[in-house]
Amino acid sequence: MVSKPQSSTCIPRTELRSKECIDNVLKPLIDHVEIPINGSLTSKDIFHTTISMAVDKNSIHSFTKRYDKIPCETSIRYHLKKLDMNDLIESNEKIMMQKPIESLKPEKKYEFAIDYTNDPYYGNIDISNEKYVIRGQSKKSTNSFYSYISLYIINDKERFTISVLPVEKGKSKVEYLGYFIDLIKRLNFRIKILCLDREFYSIDVFEFLKTNKIPHIVPVVKNGAKIKQILNGTKSRYDTYTMKNSNKKILLDIVIDVKYFKGKRGKNGCENLGFVVFGVNWSPRKVSTISVLPIIGSSEQKKIYIVFCRNKSTAFSQHL
Repeated sequence: MVSKPQSSTCIPRTELRSKECIDNVLKPLIDHVEIPINGSLTSKDIFHTTISMAVDKNSIHSFTKRYDKIPCETSIRYHLKKLDMNDLIESNEKIMMQKPIESLKPEKKYEFAIDYTNDPYYGNIDISNEKYVIRGQSKKSTNSFYSYISLYIINDKERFTISVLPVEKGKSKVEYLGYFIDLIKRLNFRIKILCLDREFYSIDVFEFLKTNKIPHIVPVVKNGAKIKQILNGTKSRYDTYTMKNSNKKILLDIVIDVKYFKGKRGKNGCENLGFVVFGVNWSPRKVSTISVLPIIGSSEQKKIYIVFCRNKSTAFSQHL
């Protein structure tokens, strides 16, 4: 691994070069995913080509035209379709964690993060992929998406992807959270804090996390006059907010970190950064800092796992 030079105001970013990425991902796939193939072609050939395609940010169609001595597009599609989505889901944490697990200690408390990603989809929807194509607010000229929920563990300044789950129609975010919490327990880790993105800002999520006594931080969504009033001030502070829907309500602890622009990006004044916080007694600045966890680590494994999931749903994007 090599570090790219950064200015003193930025967190150094550690990145994998193409060959390093391929080498790091290929072995876990060979160890944990099997494709039955007769003839001279092997699972390693299929995986190596698919990984290279993801690293090169290419589609399967253009990639096979640009390079020689690789399996043809028809062969790659045919053999990847043999993969079972349920098997991929069951083995994905083994694939992701094969290398990182060496540097992690059982029973130790770690910071975890969960995010929800919408990947725009422009293809057809049929019986093979209909339960994985999610409709949502228009983005990049489409209302259709393949969506993924990812779990990360932070060890010092490194972030490792533990698991990536494709979102299915009809499954709630609480179901995915429950799966991830159980996975953390199975891996014998403890939760210091769980940071979630705004997609998880809901009563059901907060109720689940409180019931299970999971320390967490979630950015506030600025909807409604009351929450906007709470997020209007000039000093960092603490507050409470009652979140309601038609069926129930929940009292939330809100931490507000105030940051002054001081002319940065041509702006003056300040912004109020609000967070729902549970299970920790931290300063507003620490909450704000911890919530922006380092984006360093095994993101390439995540991208490549998504390639397999997308292909199983008969959809390859133009690029990753």
